[in-house]
Amino acid sequence: MASIIEAVKKGKVLVSDGAWGTFLHQRGLAAGECPELWNVTHKEDVFAIAKSYIDSGADMILTNSFGGSPTKLNHYGLENRTFELNKAAAVISREAAGKDKFVLGSIGPTGVILMMGDVSNETLFEGFKIQSVGLIEGGVDA
Repeated sequence: MASIIEAVKKGKVLVSDGAWGTFLHQRGLAAGECPELWNVTHKEDVFAIAKSYIDSGADMILTNSFGGSPTKLNHYGLENRTFELNKAAAVISREAAGKDKFVLGSIGPTGVILMMGDVSNETLFEGFKIQSVGLIEGGVDA
């Protein structure tokens, strides 16, 4: 499969997925529950969401990892599972997408503010690094 950059350069219009949180809540994710933990505790539900987007015609789908940074996962006491949860997210989306569709690693805000002194540059860098490595090892395209 060509890279996503090659597809865009060739002028291909790429259709993406939509709201993951809405579907997770419809499948039973409770308010205040960690969506990324579902990558290991509710794999079938996460897969079904990803597959529904592919089946609806999406050319690319995200991973269920928007809140998967260590600083965000810390809110749930799961920061030590950052790599595992992100890799699982990528594996699930890759399986749903197959080889012909793109998988994009979803990396959202950390919930902390660097310029306010909430966190150091090094902590943010290392956190994004472990999240990114998990996503890459799980099979994301970008």
